[in-house]
Amino acid sequence: MKLWLLTCTFIVLLPVTAFAAGQPRSGAAADPLPTPSALKSDVRFWESIFTKYGPDDCLFHDKENLSVVYFVKRLPPVSVFRKASLTKHYLAVLKKAIAGLADGHEPRNTIEQRIVKVTAPELRTPGYYRSAALNLRCQRGVDLQPSLDRSKDHLGMVMRVLDQHHLPTDLAFLPHLESGYNPIARSRVGARGLWQLMPSAARLSGLSVGGRYDHRLSPQRSTSAAAGMLADFYNQTGSWPLAITAYNYGINGTMRAIKIYGNDYVTIRDKHRTSVFGFAARNYYPSFLAVRNVAGNMAQEQVAAASRRSNSSTGKL
Repeated sequence: MKLWLLTCTFIVLLPVTAFAAGQPRSGAAADPLPTPSALKSDVRFWESIFTKYGPDDCLFHDKENLSVVYFVKRLPPVSVFRKASLTKHYLAVLKKAIAGLADGHEPRNTIEQRIVKVTAPELRTPGYYRSAALNLRCQRGVDLQPSLDRSKDHLGMVMRVLDQHHLPTDLAFLPHLESGYNPIARSRVGARGLWQLMPSAARLSGLSVGGRYDHRLSPQRSTSAAAGMLADFYNQTGSWPLAITAYNYGINGTMRAIKIYGNDYVTIRDKHRTSVFGFAARNYYPSFLAVRNVAGNMAQEQVAAASRRSNSSTGKL
């Protein structure tokens, strides 16, 4: 029997909690948004999700070690419900195969051979396979191009507002994760706009919500509100990776984690576990770095292509 791969939906974004007014610390605009060495493998995983795979591609992988991808499966053009059913089936088959290796036998079919192949030799133990079976999940690819196309109408304004707040302008890539740069996007939990602001957070920042006007649908007003939130989160956490994580996970939960583990992002990501701080929250900053890298590279390529066309039309080399 041969197994190909399947995935679940992209990161589920969580509601943003309330915030207090504040200004970024001195020099915040010059602070880089770093890629810790411990995250490089995960960032590459998310870069592949945004570039190599589409919404019908499912990557079966280990949620604790994103570099372990067992199979990739392209789902057929069937209904959403049928795709969900197929995904569930593939997950069950693969989970059974991983758990089965825990008895120590040699791989007996192509599925087990693939599992062993992608498992580091030092990890091929019964205990590892038992835990790996519980860590299996499916990640769909993401077509980033529609979001990139929509961002052209707003990116200049977003970067200006961030600069006015003395924030890193690379934060302008966050709406790719939040709304796909759709200014009228609405989530199942009531977040709206480019920055997917929840009603409570929007009101705390002075925006009108409900009635005839919902300022969350105004790209400029919502960007100003989000910039204020991010500035405050940076002031409280002292770390851009944690401030960005707080935008997804919530500042209250982030501050509780800091009290326990300090404000080292990698330590919190590795050790902090709650019912809310799950896969989505832990991967929000790595996926942000990935979308920043991908979108930035695409923009550079488009500029270079336009320059080549211009030079060609004028006869320049």
